[in-house]
Amino acid sequence: MVKACLLIKAVPPKCDNLLSEISQVRGVKKTLLVYGRADLVVFMEAIDFDGILDIIARIHLMDGVRSTETLIEAW
Repeated sequence: MVKACLLIKAVPPKCDNLLSEISQVRGVKKTLLVYGRADLVVFMEAIDFDGILDIIARIHLMDGVRSTETLIEAW
């Protein structure tokens, strides 16, 4: 099992919609609206690295996502 955290910079008026849309993606365990260098934090799990990439690709296609940074669990 691969676990990762995704930091998302988003268009501010779209954050609430992104929060609910992202939380419905398979593999997403928790989604938070935060203050700081990111606007949203997403905790996710997948069977393998390709599964994590698939989740990230789905999120990148969502309206309002400006950029992301992925943090993969080391072990």
